[in-house]
Amino acid sequence: MNEDNTNRTNRLTRRTAIKYGGAIAGAGLLAGCTGQSQEASDSTATPTEESEESTVTEEPTEASGESTDTEESTPEPTYTAELSPVGTVTLEEPPTNVFAHFPWFADMATALDHGESINSVWWDGTASTLEYFTAGLDDVDIAWRDRTGAYGFTKEQLYELDSDLHLVDPAWVTTQDNWAREDIDEIAGNVGPWLGNYYSSFHQSPPDEWANGYEYYQLWDVFEQVGNLYGERTRYEQLRAVHDDLLDTIEAGLPPADERPTAAYLSISTDLSAIYVIRLSTPGYFNAHTRPLGAVDAFGGEEWDGAFKQVDMEAVLEADPDAILALWTVTDAVDFEQLRRNLDDDPVGRELAAVQNDRVTVQGTRWQGPLMNLFQLEMTAKQLYPEQFGAWPTYENGDTYPEFGREEQLFDHQRVAGIITGDN
Repeated sequence: MNEDNTNRTNRLTRRTAIKYGGAIAGAGLLAGCTGQSQEASDSTATPTEESEESTVTEEPTEASGESTDTEESTPEPTYTAELSPVGTVTLEEPPTNVFAHFPWFADMATALDHGESINSVWWDGTASTLEYFTAGLDDVDIAWRDRTGAYGFTKEQLYELDSDLHLVDPAWVTTQDNWAREDIDEIAGNVGPWLGNYYSSFHQSPPDEWANGYEYYQLWDVFEQVGNLYGERTRYEQLRAVHDDLLDTIEAGLPPADERPTAAYLSISTDLSAIYVIRLSTPGYFNAHTRPLGAVDAFGGEEWDGAFKQVDMEAVLEADPDAILALWTVTDAVDFEQLRRNLDDDPVGRELAAVQNDRVTVQGTRWQGPLMNLFQLEMTAKQLYPEQFGAWPTYENGDTYPEFGREEQLFDHQRVAGIITGDN
């Protein structure tokens, strides 16, 4: 550790966690810094900002026989989140310098109008993807578009960034090279606390040392906790209401189960050399935009471990889905127009019903936060159920999200823009 880092070791800053609970506290995280720990709470708990007032009244003294005026003091507000595996994190003020390795947290910060607080995100395609979806939202900016880096990070990098908050699951961090439990504790104590829950993405088992008491959450429940730390409870609740209304609209419009299409959620390289299948409806926020739509998973009868399964074109033809949702195709990772031409030219690919019926459709990424989730729910509903929700237009590389009229929108896009910018 360099001299600057050493000098920070015993310094309590405004962003140091006041208390930690759950699994990390059990390992002694921040021991000697706060002297506090808290048992892991039920995952359904909803912490809110504290705004309580304490009243101190002095009793009259015998000498004077008079009582003093009642004195009231209002403590400084605190910003509290509760999320497994960390437990409870409390900040003295909203964070302004935040490390968010995975892009769903950068999406959350943008939704809360704190995108400028994000100092680092993995993969530069994330910003362009979120820009694709939010291009029509007035005055909504992806402030962290140029703050992207490589996959993975070191302690030295985190010391240099000197973040108020690390929006990363420490259980996942300990699976990376050169990271151990003591390194997690060191960064939390010397720089800033952790908050994240990576394994809720597809309900994978966490590392054994973190498994006891590890909880799983839905995407919007994680967003709630991030909103609490930023002091943006109202924005969170307004956006959550938009999301809940959107789900109600989709549920009301879905056709009966026996009239729904079969679909395959695939990651396909442009040249067709690599094809991976992803589940449509399994738990986790990787499927937060496909699970509510209730399509029949063309690969639903197969079993595999992990988020992906690699297959060949013959396996796709055997499943022969009515529709193919092609992951990454609104990003620079896949040339969608060339992919479609390659499917038409492939002797097996051209036999697919989805290819013949022009139902190979674009998708964004699984790395979705609340904003991308709203748009991907609307987009995928239109792709799978055009008769119920309106047809999705043809996509060409470089397009932005279509400007649907309000009567064609499944949620009010400009209401979302107004919530983010504070104009709603």
